[in-house]
Amino acid sequence: MKIAIVGGAGFIGSHFAELALQDSEIQEVVVIDLLTYAGRVSNLLNSAKNPKFKFIKANLLQPDEYRNQIKNFNFVVNFAAESHVDRSISEPDIFFQSNALGASILTRTCMENGVGRLIQVSTDEVYGPVNVGESDEKTILNPSSPYSASKAGGELFSLSFWHTYGFSVVITRGSNTYGPRQYPEKLIPLALNNLRAGKKIPVYGTGLQTREWTYVTDHAEAIYRVMLQGDSGSIYNIGSGQRFTNLEIVSMLIKKMGRSANEIEFVIDRKGHDFRYALDCSLIKRQLNWSPKRPFEEYLEQVNDW
Repeated sequence: MKIAIVGGAGFIGSHFAELALQDSEIQEVVVIDLLTYAGRVSNLLNSAKNPKFKFIKANLLQPDEYRNQIKNFNFVVNFAAESHVDRSISEPDIFFQSNALGASILTRTCMENGVGRLIQVSTDEVYGPVNVGESDEKTILNPSSPYSASKAGGELFSLSFWHTYGFSVVITRGSNTYGPRQYPEKLIPLALNNLRAGKKIPVYGTGLQTREWTYVTDHAEAIYRVMLQGDSGSIYNIGSGQRFTNLEIVSMLIKKMGRSANEIEFVIDRKGHDFRYALDCSLIKRQLNWSPKRPFEEYLEQVNDW
């Protein structure tokens, strides 16, 4: 089997590439990435040592740059996305181009070039705020930010190719992810970097916004199972059930680093900030026998190595 990983030089994509290379059934793993600010060659150093690995620098919006490289591949997995909500508020057009238009171009390119299946990696943010209960895969989408709206548009366009043409598409909607190689604009690496530099950690509003947190290798393994065993035209939530407020996360990091609560600086909340996300992941657990390997607190023990 052959796999192409679009956006594979990024955070989750680079871990997914390493996982794919461990599979003896895989003959070739091609990472396609434009290497913008969040995609880094250094994320692929381990993968590059494997003879099955190949890297191509290409723009998702320019299919002539990569169509021949994915021809007749078994799988294409799309991690490529602009993902920072704050920046989507100030630069929404860029998010539409990358996340919605990019997904549509990639899906069509895959179908026209004999790809067996496309996995479109999306986010739990497409559900919008969940004040009570949990979102399952049938919950109506209610995105709040230009980021989540662009991700919802991209996945719906990709799914339309299954319903209209019968091209195999599967969607994953993942929770907040954390671990090694995460770009420092996100909460956990931002907090760690600030603590190490002796700076305060900015926390929006009251810090009581709640998120569900999944470790990066657990997330990658879930997507891999969906790729191999998921039903075409289906959507799979990927989460841990472990939910914390932003303030709780920052407080745990401060304690782990041996610092004080004085390191926190509350700042004005961002526009349209969703208060709570929560996923019902019973489908992937029941159908694909996936669940996180360890709880958040155990993964946090590795924080100094991230």
